[in-house]
Amino acid sequence: MELVTVTTVGDAGLANVVVGVLEQAGVDAVVGGGDTASAYPMPSVHPFRILVNEDDLSRARDILDQYETVPDDSDDEE
Repeated sequence: MELVTVTTVGDAGLANVVVGVLEQAGVDAVVGGGDTASAYPMPSVHPFRILVNEDDLSRARDILDQYETVPDDSDDEE
């Protein structure tokens, strides 16, 4: 199976969060690109590509769309 890019992010920490969200939902994902030599989650001039199997692309996009619309709990604290 071929790996395809489902999204890109600018920092290693966020890349790991996105991969974790996809894996929790049962979609295998890996991080490609970016400055993978760095051990610290810092912004990079090269985006980190989140890669999934081509067959899982549509499902992965749906999962990430749902994740992005989840309300932030911190908005309720006032």
